[in-house]
Amino acid sequence: MRVEPVVRLRFLTHQRWLVSIARFKSTRSFRSYDSYWPRPFINRMLNTDLLVEGRLCYTSENSAYVINPSDGNRILLFAKALNRALPNDIVAVKLNKPEQWRVRAFLEDPEDRCNRNTSSIVPAEAEEEFLDESDDDFDPSSSTLKGNPTTKPHFQLTMESNPGRWNSATATNGGGEGLYPTVREVLQTSPLLLRRLFPGTLTALGLQEQKPLSPLPSRYLLRTGRVVGVLAEDSASRRLVGSLVFESALLLPSAFVEAEGLDEFTRPRRGVIEGHDGLPMAVPNVNCFFVPERIHVPRVKLVPSSVPEDLWANPHKAEGVRYLCKIQDWPATSPYPKGILCGQIGDPREIEPATQEILLSHGICEDEFTEDMLRDLPASDEKFQIPNYEYLRRKDFRSHCVVSVDPSTAKDLDDALHVKMSAKDVFEVGVHIADVSFFVRPTTPLDQEAANRTTSIYLVQRVIPMLPAILSERLCSLNPGVDRLTFSVVFKVDREGNVLDVWFGRSVIRSCARLSYEDATTLLETPHGELDNLASRIAVQGPFSLSNIKRSITYLDMLAQKMRKRRIENGALLLDKVQLQFDLIPKEAEIKQFPSARGTSPKEALEADSKKLEEGGKPIERPQVWPAGWPRGCAIKQSDRAHHLIEEWMLAANQAVARRLFYHFIQQKHQEILLNADVNTVTTPTMTAAVGSSAAHPTGVERSKSLRTSSMGTVLRRHPAPKVSKMEELVKIVSSAGIALDTTSGGAIRTSLDAYIARLREQGTPESEVESLSTALSYLTYMRMQMALYFSVEDVVDRAIRKVRNGEDAAMSSSTLDTMKTAPSSPTSHESWESSLLKFSHHFGLNVPLYTHFTSPIRRYADLLVHRQLADLLGCGHWSCPRPSTSPAPSTGSTSKAPCAPRRLTVQAAWCNRMRRETRRAQEESQQLFLAAWIRSSGSVQENAVVLGLGSNKVQLLIPSCGLVLNHQLQKFCRKASSWHMGSNGGANGDTTHAPCVIVKWNEAEGEEGEANEKVTAAASTTTKLSILSVCPVRLTCSSMGFYVKAELLSSSHPSLRVLSKLETKEVSMDSICTVGSDAK
Repeated sequence: MRVEPVVRLRFLTHQRWLVSIARFKSTRSFRSYDSYWPRPFINRMLNTDLLVEGRLCYTSENSAYVINPSDGNRILLFAKALNRALPNDIVAVKLNKPEQWRVRAFLEDPEDRCNRNTSSIVPAEAEEEFLDESDDDFDPSSSTLKGNPTTKPHFQLTMESNPGRWNSATATNGGGEGLYPTVREVLQTSPLLLRRLFPGTLTALGLQEQKPLSPLPSRYLLRTGRVVGVLAEDSASRRLVGSLVFESALLLPSAFVEAEGLDEFTRPRRGVIEGHDGLPMAVPNVNCFFVPERIHVPRVKLVPSSVPEDLWANPHKAEGVRYLCKIQDWPATSPYPKGILCGQIGDPREIEPATQEILLSHGICEDEFTEDMLRDLPASDEKFQIPNYEYLRRKDFRSHCVVSVDPSTAKDLDDALHVKMSAKDVFEVGVHIADVSFFVRPTTPLDQEAANRTTSIYLVQRVIPMLPAILSERLCSLNPGVDRLTFSVVFKVDREGNVLDVWFGRSVIRSCARLSYEDATTLLETPHGELDNLASRIAVQGPFSLSNIKRSITYLDMLAQKMRKRRIENGALLLDKVQLQFDLIPKEAEIKQFPSARGTSPKEALEADSKKLEEGGKPIERPQVWPAGWPRGCAIKQSDRAHHLIEEWMLAANQAVARRLFYHFIQQKHQEILLNADVNTVTTPTMTAAVGSSAAHPTGVERSKSLRTSSMGTVLRRHPAPKVSKMEELVKIVSSAGIALDTTSGGAIRTSLDAYIARLREQGTPESEVESLSTALSYLTYMRMQMALYFSVEDVVDRAIRKVRNGEDAAMSSSTLDTMKTAPSSPTSHESWESSLLKFSHHFGLNVPLYTHFTSPIRRYADLLVHRQLADLLGCGHWSCPRPSTSPAPSTGSTSKAPCAPRRLTVQAAWCNRMRRETRRAQEESQQLFLAAWIRSSGSVQENAVVLGLGSNKVQLLIPSCGLVLNHQLQKFCRKASSWHMGSNGGANGDTTHAPCVIVKWNEAEGEEGEANEKVTAAASTTTKLSILSVCPVRLTCSSMGFYVKAELLSSSHPSLRVLSKLETKEVSMDSICTVGSDAK
């Protein structure tokens, strides 16, 4: 149990001193945490399914859970069982004995039991189930069966999420599932429930320890466990923002001797506190604690030397100041984590401090790469030459017309394409990806750092790279005119874009041109006779010409359009997503809105203007100076044919690699299951459907290596189907607006939304409103999708097979496993487990059975893992070759092969999933920050908003033009109106349900000032009705307290102030436009 601080350094009354002494005694009697198990032992226990690894999710300060991968149920952890693990850590958990598990039950009062019609204790949901049970399930000698209830209360089973009637565990275990009693407590009071909770168990003494893979004996049971090790620390829980508190240690005389032997962390130091009279008083023993703003993170005891000396002498200096703290360790003998003070957090109303808070809140570090990480890399690209043996062992594409298409500001060019006609109506299309695995070898310091970062972060003003600039911007970036090492996927396709064959292998290329998306679109739209006009805009490396590049882009676009059309017809789910791009003030310049005036700072002017706007007035016209890096323009990023071209070929490459990895895994698994079988003859219908045509099978030189044993594992990417409850919630929301939504598949959802949008256009709805509703519906659908996840195929299948061997999987009995061993030639003998695997790995959004990430190894660590796995199974890995900066000749002993165990790969995949979610949120918050900054510099902006949700006093809005979601109190949102009240709408299409709505009334005499200082009467619209998916005008302003956008409702006749969707930035070069990186690749 975590111990509260001893005492605050404030006015200390006699009673508070007594309380402080009691808390001190509690601290002195603190019992140490359990030591973590050794990592090798944890790995062995995980591989034998005696432990569970998972991400720790806190529900309160003293309770958390991890998900059991076997069945998706929670394993609860309470108080000291958390064992110093912090939120979102990936931990190893040991299950408790069943008698320590929790039971969904509450104590039944004797009076209630006397009034029941049935004398036995059964859950209300299971009464029909009880009627079919025999009397042998209960003790006939029990007095309760004879209708003579005792006065002793008994437990009643329940499936309610919060029983609310069991208070024994509340005091120590917090809320939620902690309210449930343990199995021991239930059986001591109600022993008749033993057979219902544990069928087949005769006595409570027979409850044995169970494995995590074992199914739950009863749905009323909740597993509990304890943390025995932390496999991966969450950096967001260890780099914190908060405040300082100085507290007296109140060391008793008997403790002074013991304290002399303590280290700096545990020994208090001399400091100043407030005495009884409120005056400063020097105290010999003071501790400094850091109080995080983040919930569910404990207070941190700071190392005294990290706290500035002036704060010890005058703690009042720390009041109202926000600090940054880093948790270094949590000793098992301490009730508090050990941390150091890293400095102060700047003004949240400035861009850089606000950006730092975003990064800290999502656990993103912006540290520089150390010398140890850079030791094996060349100092510059001039000092690196591709070894001669690499030209010999790789396929040479330098004679092909290879081009790259990326955002104009991109520096990490990780993909390029080529196309040529190889036969009549047959095209060869090469997708060339930077070969990062040549430079970043497994287990090196740089590899470990990349594995921890997992991805590059694309903020509006800068990029935090996963790899150092020497790799991401130079040696790995596919810049034109230089030889570059690549990993290629080469397709043979017909004119309809159907894949006929695929080749995989390492290669070397020389790009002849770097195109931006705008350049590629211009090339597609420019006739051949006018290409000379683009010669000064697009640089082309010889021996190719601009005409060659246009022909390549045209072929690629023709094939991509047909592939995209077929993908949509096959049920892919496409949802609109708004992305913004900003024009930032250059570093050499500042923008002054008005001539300078003396006596007013920009910050003071900003605060006064924001306050004036909040009161409904206009900003004061005074000089405001906006610093370098401030947004001076904003526009919506548009996707065009060039974006679709790249997207389709990247998707094709990712799917082809996934099929190849899956095919190899299937072959390996068949070798393990079918002893002495001819693997080449085993091909099941399920596997054939999954890997597709012959394109998925090894061809040419790689066929002889198809049975090569790989120890690198297989990482795929799955997108689970949305939960049924979420889809039912979505259907209920949109049905209130008269929309019939089919949620049976992703394609059905898209078809339903397209049909509704088409009907709106047929009805003559204004196009601006149609676009707003389309974006809102896409957002509502997107928010109910589950997150796509990386996973280790080997780990998933190994767990399933172990369950089968234990006879614990109803979907696949032991007889099926025997059939596998005795009938290897039967095509259906393997269909069960392969079908289960394909169903598990299905990608809902793309509607394909197999998918992975291969095309962006510069900015995604999962892609680097896939590169290594593919190279390993193809037999073209670099395990026996020297590092890039060493000798130019091959050597057999310079680097040893480092196998990647499935369990280790699972932990890394989970970490990639975690950081991918956090970085995506950080990128979105960065966009919102700069949007708020632009609105602040603009004064205010009028835009259309779509109502997404309504409550009794709250409203949720979407601003479709910028993808911003706002939650407001109705009172503040409707403060311009004369009155408003809640109402209800009758259901659409005969639905009897009533959807909430808000009736807003405007005074006819109420006026608003437009930009020309003229009064505008709002008499044309005296009443506004807001309901779900209503489109309404709002004014957007920025809060004076930080970068928070606020919205207020306007009458429909209000004049336009400044519309974001119609904003045209001043003439600026595309190089000054900063865009958040797209994930299309």
